Amino acid sequence: MAAEPFIDSRRARLVAGLVLVVAVSMLVYFHRADLRTLAGGRAAPETPATPELAACLSERYGSVDRMLADGVIDDVKHTLFRQRAAAMCQDRFGG
Repeated sequence: MAAEPFIDSRRARLVAGLVLVVAVSMLVYFHRADLRTLAGGRAAPETPATPELAACLSERYGSVDRMLADGVIDDVKHTLFRQRAAAMCQDRFGG
């Protein structure tokens, strides 16, 4: 019988498994804030860079929150509209 090549051996599979575990661990570590937000945790509120940006965010977030309270939109659209409002205000006033 011929000797089994390294690539087909159990040691090679063990090394591949360890590389996989290390790579997944690194991805989880690097994206821990993103994963926490996806899991339902709220991201830390950021303070706006300028007063104009703060006023714009306050006005837009208030409108979106009122739509949610009135039952016009659901939670998914509420999150989407808040993200769009933030993007619009940041585009207009920086931040």
